[in-house]
Amino acid sequence: MRNLSYLFFVITLLFLLGISLMSGQAQTDVATPAQLAAAMAAWERSGHASTYDNGLGADTTCARCKSPLNWDPLHPAAESALDCASCKRIPGQPRPILTNADPVPEADWHNIGCPICHEPVGDSYRITPAFWNQASGTYEPVSSSSELCAHCHEGRHGFEVTEEVVADAAHSGWNCLNCHGPHGDSVQCVDCHDLSGGAAAQTHRDHPQVHCSACHDRAGLGIWWDEDPASSYLGMVVTRRFAHTLTSWPSHNLQTTTDCRRCHHARGLQYPAIAQSVSCNNAACHPGGAVLNWCPYWERSK
Repeated sequence: MRNLSYLFFVITLLFLLGISLMSGQAQTDVATPAQLAAAMAAWERSGHASTYDNGLGADTTCARCKSPLNWDPLHPAAESALDCASCKRIPGQPRPILTNADPVPEADWHNIGCPICHEPVGDSYRITPAFWNQASGTYEPVSSSSELCAHCHEGRHGFEVTEEVVADAAHSGWNCLNCHGPHGDSVQCVDCHDLSGGAAAQTHRDHPQVHCSACHDRAGLGIWWDEDPASSYLGMVVTRRFAHTLTSWPSHNLQTTTDCRRCHHARGLQYPAIAQSVSCNNAACHPGGAVLNWCPYWERSK
């Protein structure tokens, strides 16, 4: 009888211990007030906190990624939203309003907030990310940060960021959080790369207005000098992608090697020379630093 009592005591103790452990695990998966405050501060500095513009049209279009809680897949304008021609516009002009569309007022716009990537728990959120599927009204588990980001950052409007990262030779096997903050914090290549030293230090100093991806892009994207006053890359030479109109977009498919001919001698390529002058003043090919003639140096180096 004593043995049975002892066995019952052990089983009860293990059961209570299991509940305690599970309770502790659940609590550690919920953000504390301090963690939540830090995450909110990072989020407010990010692009995820401000995704509204007057050209977003109905809640059936850009809201799908830019503010999922405003997206209504059953909206009457959903069909016209699938027609690329319905959103075409003159660059710099507002997008046309979709047929039967109801533009979302800015005051009602949610942006990309916590509940898109984290399941609410009381007045906080689970730390483990999950994606809110507005169409199904459920949270979908994700296996990695890259899978979470891919819900919006892949295959739409030319912004194939996830596909570029997979093909990237310079950061092979990396995921989004290797470079970006988990809450959309802004990031620059120089946050990790010191350009003041090494064999290319002088080259980097000679190109202060050239974005890293313009030289190190591996995907063969076009390069241009961004003159859009609304662009965060205003005044810089940067790669460009198609997104309703030609728009600067740093490549995520990179390599360490570079080819100066992409900007300085684009002979035979589909875009003109970006650089209008060079530091070389060799009268045989660059009188006064001009880039109008083909440089014999590149002919010899083929």
